[in-house]
Amino acid sequence: MRGGKVERDELIEKKHFIEDLRIGDSVSDVFLVRKIIPKDDPEVLVCDKTGEIKIAFADRSTDRDDIMNLFKPGDFVFVRKGLIDDRNGEIKIYLDSLDNIEIVDKKNVQIEDLVPSLSDMEISKMLSELRDYIDGIENVHLKALLKKVFYDDEFLEKFVRTPSSIDHHHNYIGGNLEHTLNVVKICDAIAKMNKDLNRDILVTGAMLHDIGKSFEYKPYLLYEKTDEGILAGHIILGERRIREKINELRSEGVDFPEDLEMLLSHMILSHHGRREWGSPEVPKFLEALVLHYADLMDSQIKYHIQKMEEEKKRGKNNWTLIWDNDLKRRKPFYIGEV
Repeated sequence: MRGGKVERDELIEKKHFIEDLRIGDSVSDVFLVRKIIPKDDPEVLVCDKTGEIKIAFADRSTDRDDIMNLFKPGDFVFVRKGLIDDRNGEIKIYLDSLDNIEIVDKKNVQIEDLVPSLSDMEISKMLSELRDYIDGIENVHLKALLKKVFYDDEFLEKFVRTPSSIDHHHNYIGGNLEHTLNVVKICDAIAKMNKDLNRDILVTGAMLHDIGKSFEYKPYLLYEKTDEGILAGHIILGERRIREKINELRSEGVDFPEDLEMLLSHMILSHHGRREWGSPEVPKFLEALVLHYADLMDSQIKYHIQKMEEEKKRGKNNWTLIWDNDLKRRKPFYIGEV
């Protein structure tokens, strides 16, 4: 079948990374599908660990529905005899037809070559920095909880290897760790400026706010969710995990206060800020409100940085259009030097 899945026995060795592709190159290689771009002539956005590039089809008779239905985010595809060109001002891989692309099984690829990821050194440094914040927590119960979570090797293996989102901000392996550390830094800075804030509970909430993503996503992959991730989502899973860890502390003789548990639970459940953004509740005390805005700030900054980088790779220099989720439309955005 054109564009269909082909069974292979051998491992496909990655030969051409996206960052090294140049106009005029011929490409026969494996990539990971990030998304299908719906338009009159649909395109397939693919990636490897070095970047992203679109696949377009030179044959305008290629059936639109075939492209839309054959591929999905998370598929591994082998491209045959693709041409790197910059028609219409954007560098893409051009294929003659669907005969030049096939889906391959996960067992036939080196996933590490295809999934955008922070380096092991970056991940190790960030984890060490995150753990350092535990030492600055004065509340003995919150400190015990954080140690229970962030010194759990089984949990950490998942936590440091998951993205923060699929197609928004920090969408690469290690992204959730990076985002969490950034939110902690923002909350810590705000607590130092505002003495009315309870720094301990704010920083603790920041460290814990997205731990549910470690159970929502499968480690090392950007598009595969767990069953409970699909059914419950990271907010519910994170809140559940915190209660489980608190109960473990109580079983070990730690008298963890119920009111503190209630406040932490609310911070996790409300950190998206609005029900239409996925929060079961809206923030109803000051530290929960600060956590929401810190989370929003870091996610929005990173989202725009990533979009600016994408647009610059497309050859844009000063102004471009970037999607704004609040406006529900693309907005003019300056990407030149400041």
